[in-house]
Amino acid sequence: MSLLKNRDKKFLTENTFVYIPPMAGVTDIAYRTLCREMDENVVLATEMLSSKSLTFAHSNRKEHQHAQRLTIPDGDELTGVQIFGHEPDVMAEAAKIATDLGAVFIDINMGCPVAKIVNGMDGAALMKEPELACQIVEKVKAATHLPVTVKTRLGWCEGSLNAPFLAREFEKLGVAAMTIHGRTRAQKYTGSAKWSLIKEVVDAVKIPIFANGDVKTLEDAKKVFEETGAYGIAIARATMGKPWFSKQVSHYIETGLVLEEPSLEDKLKLAQKHCELLVKFKGNHIGIQESRRHINNYISGMSGAAKFRSRINQIESLDDAKREIDLIFINNQ
Repeated sequence: MSLLKNRDKKFLTENTFVYIPPMAGVTDIAYRTLCREMDENVVLATEMLSSKSLTFAHSNRKEHQHAQRLTIPDGDELTGVQIFGHEPDVMAEAAKIATDLGAVFIDINMGCPVAKIVNGMDGAALMKEPELACQIVEKVKAATHLPVTVKTRLGWCEGSLNAPFLAREFEKLGVAAMTIHGRTRAQKYTGSAKWSLIKEVVDAVKIPIFANGDVKTLEDAKKVFEETGAYGIAIARATMGKPWFSKQVSHYIETGLVLEEPSLEDKLKLAQKHCELLVKFKGNHIGIQESRRHINNYISGMSGAAKFRSRINQIESLDDAKREIDLIFINNQ
């Protein structure tokens, strides 16, 4: 029996349930292309973009990496752009640029725990500045006709678990949905995600909440969904090398049945295609360098993966990649 009942869909469609949030150096156009091919209903977002860098490059008409990072295929109605910053007017301008370039929603990052981000008063640092956080939401909302969403953590530290308060304030300002990572900034990525505290946020508001943190298996997904009562689940690292995982999660939550994984051959074809897309969008040098990491993710758990890892880390071309992938296939027969 489906667990997806009485969900307030808001701007989301009936079938959307899993969100793959931004991951630096991962959720680029190549990765998102494959995720969308594997799951037409998954919600996606670009890599996190600096509002200041985006507006500066745009105003100076310079060629810049953000143009590529903002690439969203025509007709994709479930991919948004995530921006970060702490200056309300700059964030608003960045939202306008993202809107003009095809975003379907604007996501504001208030959850990144990385030192270079929070030291600049961005990301999770905004949870310590609720008035400023609300000003940013207000300005961004006024700058775009698109739905605006926000990602936060539980709070800055155990003594400041203010995610429910912020969620209520953001709901009043018209935020369409939120993603809550079940850790504080102080935890960064250590310890365990506290799903029970995500439930407190879910209970505090009526807008859709995506629960995030420590979902690695189908059983994890079902458990967090049941324990939090969230609208959906945000899954990041567990999708790396498994762009089909989001569809498996949705199907498992809806039916209790496990969708069969792609065959060995199909997994390796996806690895090859991922490599080809990276070269197409980023050129041979950067594309191949970034492919090494992704191919290793695809082959994780396969026979001989450890042996092939060092070989894959030395590939220099698409031909090299194909050769190693073919050898892995033969090794696993």
